[in-house]
This record gives sequence, C-alpha cells and structure tokens, in this order.
Amino acid sequence: MHTRDVRPFSGWRVVLPCFLAQTLVVGFAFGSFGPLLASTEQHFGVTRAVAAMGMSLIMLAVGGLSPFLGGLLQKVPVRSAMIGAAALSAIGYLGLAILSSFGLALLMFAFIGTGVSLLAILGPLTLISRWFASGQGKVLSIVNLPIGLFVTPFIVGELLPDYGRFAVLAGIAAIFLLLIPVLLLIVEHPGQIGQVARGTDMNPDGATAQGAIEDRPLSTRDILSSPPFWLLSIVIGVISGSGSAFLVHIVPFGMERDLSLQTASGLLSVYAGAGIAGTLLIGWITDRIGPPSTLVLVTFCEALMWWGLLHAAGFPLFTLAAVIGMCVVPVTTLHGAALSRLIGPASISRAMGISYAITLPFIFSFAPLVGFLFDHANGYGLPFLVTASILVIASLCSVLMIFVIRSQKRRLEH
Repeated sequence: MHTRDVRPFSGWRVVLPCFLAQTLVVGFAFGSFGPLLASTEQHFGVTRAVAAMGMSLIMLAVGGLSPFLGGLLQKVPVRSAMIGAAALSAIGYLGLAILSSFGLALLMFAFIGTGVSLLAILGPLTLISRWFASGQGKVLSIVNLPIGLFVTPFIVGELLPDYGRFAVLAGIAAIFLLLIPVLLLIVEHPGQIGQVARGTDMNPDGATAQGAIEDRPLSTRDILSSPPFWLLSIVIGVISGSGSAFLVHIVPFGMERDLSLQTASGLLSVYAGAGIAGTLLIGWITDRIGPPSTLVLVTFCEALMWWGLLHAAGFPLFTLAAVIGMCVVPVTTLHGAALSRLIGPASISRAMGISYAITLPFIFSFAPLVGFLFDHANGYGLPFLVTASILVIASLCSVLMIFVIRSQKRRLEH
C-alpha cells in the first residue's frame, strides 16, 4: 500500500544554495575583474592587454570545459562537484593574491572559469531540473538573479583603495570556503528523502516511470542529432552574442549621440539593473507560454530595440538599453528552462555543457563583428542594423523550433 509523503516540499532547500553559488561565482568572476584590472597589471608587471587575457581564460574555461564537466555530472554527485568547484575557486583567487608569475595566474583564471561552469551553470540547472518538473522558469529566474554581478563592482571599488588587492582577493577566497557548508545542505534527488519532483504526478507509478527515464541518460550523439537542440543553441548564442556586443559598443555609441562619457556609461548600469527585473519577468513568462514562444518574443523584441537605437537620442536611449537588458540578461534562465523541456533530468548537465560550447563562438564573434563593420561603414548604422537582422533570423529559428517540437510530439503520439 502506497502512502503519500505529507512532509513539506524540500526542493526550496536546493534553491538557496544554488542561488548563493551562482550569485557569488558570477559576481566575483565578472564583477571584480574590471575594478581589479589595473592592480593586476601592476602586480604582475604586464601590459593592460596581457592582464585582460585573464577574462579570456575564464570564458574559454567555461565554454571549453562545459561539455566535459556536463558529462562528469552524470557520473559524480552534483553536490560533490559543486563543493569541489567552490574549493577550486578559493584556490584560484588565493593564487591570484599570492603568486608573482602571470603564467601561473592564467592557470588560476582557468580554475575560476571551472568554478563558474559548475557553480553557476551546470550544477544549479541539474538540481533544479531534478526537483522541479514544472515552474522551472520561475525557479531558475530566482537562482540566476544577477545581484552579485550588479553589486560586486561597487563593493570592490570601495574596498580596493583602503585594503589593497591581496585583502580583496583573499577575502573572496574565504567567502568561497564559507560557501562549502551551505552546499552541504543540497539533496541530490527528491527520491533520497521520499519525495518526487514538484509538478509530477504524485501517484507512485508515475514517479517510478520518471525514475526509469532518468536512469537512461542520452549520449552525446543522441543530443547532437536533435534539431530542436541545435536551433535552441544557435538562438541562445545569438542573444548572448548581441549582449556582448552591447556591453562593448554601447558607451562609444552613446558618446556619438552627444552623451558625456559618464552619462553614456549609465546606459550599462540601466542595462544591468533592468536585467534583474527582466530575469524574474522572463521566468514568469516562460512558465506561462513555454520557452520556445518566449524565445520568439525575446529575440523579436530585442531586434526592435537595436533598430530603435539608430533612431533615438537622449533619454530614449536609456529606455531602449533597459529593454535590451531585460531581453539579454535572463538568457541563462531561458537557456536552462528550454533545455529542461527538451532533455530529461538525467542528461541535462551533458546537454547544457554541449549547448554552452556551441554558443561560445557567437559570444566571442559578435563584438568584433560590430567593430569590423563600424570601421568599414564609418559609424554604427550598418553594424546595429546587421545585429537587428540576425536577431530577426533567430526569432524565425525559434518559430521553426516550435514547429519541429510539435511535429516530433505528433509522431510520438502516433
């Protein structure tokens, strides 16, 4: 005789460690790099261009190692992997504080990138997909709130002049060590404590069926042979790439529109701040209309905003920047929610690792492409128009993904 577990749902115990891990690792990796750049240059005795290679190493580690780490999470406990990533991040920041060789420092940046991949992308998504069968968009939007990224530059900027580079980096390392006891609270699977994922059929036969599916993870070949997977990865790559182009080019574009440097820099602050609200909004919309339809909405809306930048000046630029932030900043939430619908929980880490690697060329190429077109067109008109056009194509790819998914469902039903 089966009895229903009447204990309160414990999935929210997983959300807090995931949120803290994500906000800390992303906030410190990307929010502290800029404020620390000049001191990094002086500490290692290298040029600004060489010092900036640290960020490239972080991004290469995140993208290049994601397929391997995603597969690893199907073989080792996620909690153990995240604890190891926190320890590796602590080593990375402490190494940056005490080492004098920039060659070894590059290895530390790779450690930090590995931490980002496991603590911010793969680990949280894997756990949320196991604990929440529905409403994943809302939960992922909470986990991926970019609060750390928003506040870290200000905190580091205040502490650095008074306490110095070593104290800031050692303090970051200590915070990651303090994160480890919080990560110990993670429960890998609902079944470990006699529960099922939120939103699944509570009858035991349904739970057993789900468990049987989870015991058959997809191979890399299975994942790469899925047309919706490729369409999703390309669309996410375009959104992410357009975001990198915005971050690089919006300030000089604003100055071209007669804004001062300080005022033009405010476009970035508005972009980031609006992204926090956008993350929650996109999570809510995703749960209402589904990830593919949300991708259609986001890409088409962002395309309109890039086109609008060419016809705006003054205050309207800040409105357009805010809407672009609301479209781009939640991309990790949207990516995770969409993959969770396409791929089962047992394969989500591997799928995300491969998908993230596919998006990496878009992230690296968009900003240089906009710069190349700017140099040849003598202005931002052509590059921004090309960016808007690529986003329209991405919107059409999202529409195509909807039809392909529906077609696959019909074949399965018959």
